[in-house]
Order: sequence, then C-alpha cells, then structure tokens
Amino acid sequence: MKKFLILLAVFAMFIPIGGWAQDSSGYPVVNWELTLNPASAGFRFDDNVYRTPLDSGRLADGIVSGDWGCVATASYDIFKAHLGYHLGDDQYLNYTELNNAKNDIDLLFALEPAEWNFYYKFNYFIRDSQYYDFNYFDVNNVLGVRWTPMGAYTYEVQYENLTRQYFDMDPSVWSKNFVDQSGSLSVQREIDDRFSLKLLGSYTNREFNRYAVADNGGAFSSVANLQNDNTWKVLLNAHVYFASILQDINVEGQRTDSNSYGFSNWVESFSWAGVVRPMSGFYLQLFFRLYLKYYDQSPLNLPDLQLGFIDEDSQDLLAVKANWDLDSNWVGSLGVSRIRSESDQPNAYYIKDIISAQMRRSF
Repeated sequence: MKKFLILLAVFAMFIPIGGWAQDSSGYPVVNWELTLNPASAGFRFDDNVYRTPLDSGRLADGIVSGDWGCVATASYDIFKAHLGYHLGDDQYLNYTELNNAKNDIDLLFALEPAEWNFYYKFNYFIRDSQYYDFNYFDVNNVLGVRWTPMGAYTYEVQYENLTRQYFDMDPSVWSKNFVDQSGSLSVQREIDDRFSLKLLGSYTNREFNRYAVADNGGAFSSVANLQNDNTWKVLLNAHVYFASILQDINVEGQRTDSNSYGFSNWVESFSWAGVVRPMSGFYLQLFFRLYLKYYDQSPLNLPDLQLGFIDEDSQDLLAVKANWDLDSNWVGSLGVSRIRSESDQPNAYYIKDIISAQMRRSF
C-alpha cells in the first residue's frame, strides 16, 4: 500500500503544469494551477542517530537526503482548495536500517466570505522504515475559523484531531500509538508593518494505546483506564523587524496532567529566531531556544513508556544556517544545529549535533 502511494504520487507529478479560467462577464472566474515545489538534495552528519541520552552510547552517521513535492491550487469566487504532496527520503551510510521515506499529503478547503475564513485541513503522513521509531503514519484533521475585521486584530479558533499509529506489532511499540484532540484560540494584533503580537491558548487531550500505571505503596500496577495526558499551553509570539533583522520571539508555558503516575509536568521555553541579510544573495538564519521541564514526581523507571508529550527532532536549542542565492533557480545552504529532545528514560534527554549541507532548485 505504501509503495503504491509513492508510485501514484510520483506519476501525478508528470501531469503537465497548467491552469485555466472560465471568464464569463458578470460571473466568478475559476482558476487552478499545478506547481512544483523546490527540489533539494543534501548531506548531513548526525552524531546521535539512535537518540541515546548516554554520551558513551552515541552512534554517528552521515545521511544523504532528498526532497521534492508539488501543489495544486484552485479557486472559485469565495471558495478555495489546495492539494499538496511532498516526498522526502533519508539514506544512512552506515546504519541502513534507519533509512526512511516520507510521504506527506495535505488537503485544504476554505470558504472566505468578506472578513471571514472557514477552513478544513486534512493531512496524511507516512514514514516508512525498518526501524520501528521511523515506521508509522499520522492522520490529522483540522477545522478552523479566522476572523479579520477592519482594524489591527485577527481572531482564530481551531479544533484538531491527530492520530498516530505505528506499523510494528510489538506491544511495546503499539503502546506508543496515540490520539490527540485539541482546541486553540488565538488573537493577533498588527502594530505596524514591522511589529505584530500574537497570543495563543490551547488545550490537548492525548490518549495513548496503553493502560495507566498506578503507585500502590511502591508497587506499580496497571489500572483499567488508558493513559490520558491533558495539556494546557499559553504562547506569546512577537514578530519584529528591527535593526535590519527579521525576528520571531516566542515565550511558552505548558502544563501536562496525566492519570498515570509520574507523568505530570511543567514545561517552560523561550526561543528567538532571526534572519540577517548582510548582502544581496546571502542571508543567515539564527535560532536560540531555552527549554526547561519539571516533573511533579520522579517518573517511573519504565523505559518502554513514552514520557508525556515527547519532543521530536524539530526542537532546536541552537542553530545557524547560511544561504546563498547562486542564481535565479539554485540556492545552497550550510547549517549547524544542536537539538535536545526528551528520552524515553526517566529524567533523561538526548542531544544531537547536526552539520548539514544542501542544494535546492526552484522550478
């Protein structure tokens, strides 16, 4: 099935790019377009490919990667639609069982009468690998409403349902399957063309495919209910253009309460991202993140359990990326980043240092 989806998507990419418009006087115009996203190929070095929290257990490897995709858009009067496909591939030089392919299909339907935007998003993501942690699929459904009245404010309400399921049938892997149901409310104010503020609050209920664990006087046992983690999050974002630097500043607080012993925690983080363009055709992307996590009690010493909301590989601590516009179609980049994510071992996390080089071509 997964190979069939890959072949089907690749075949679709050979459809001629084009668009048409139905232009009748006094009637709305129908437009559609199929475009190719920039294709990229690159190499990166990762000193902790198996994501261990122990310095002595780190295994390094080089990874050759490629990305490509296409997007189809259509509009008719106040109706809009979007269909996108993205194909990614990682090939490890030494630990070939970590090789993985990523198929990402996303769909959007929107209704935009005047200052309103009603939308539905669907995303189907497949990650295929011999390694169980890279072998799963996600199904995500999002319903949202955005209101942009006259003035400086934008309001948005969103509901999301995300399901993750691993292909490995081993009980310790299947126990990581989960369903997220979440809602969020955000308010954004555009101060001027150089400064905007956004405040977002959200609530998420995550139900794992495993029973909660109870502490009975030092003896741990499973209870009849599945593990549920309830998370409240508040995020303040500032988008600032100052001193020739485009900056994003985020301050976030997150509280997770779980019905399973030892999983309730606080998370606090601060991040800053900036883009500097010292000369034409060259710019730097800079990122810094401070991340703190506190557990109410010491978590259970059960490494098969996933501790609360695990951060994935996108949680950079430090990152620097240089980009060169080689010509109108080609862009080269070189980046260095340090990533910290939570481990499945209690009170532990892992660090990954990554050096990457990439070439990207636009079509």
